[in-house]
Amino acid sequence: MSQSQRPKSAATNLNVILPVLYALIVIVVASLASGAVTSVVAVVGAVLLGLYFAFGRRGRG
Repeated sequence: MSQSQRPKSAATNLNVILPVLYALIVIVVASLASGAVTSVVAVVGAVLLGLYFAFGRRGRG
């Protein structure tokens, strides 16, 4: 990391924001919807989050 680049804080780091957002969405859906809907949201969200960590953050060093 060069001196011109500042380290990201947790509030601006997608590696922190996305998992927290995913957890909040699952909690909200679980409190408002049925178990089947919650399961679908949890599985789809987990797959998308996994894809982000596998492929999406490559160019963001």
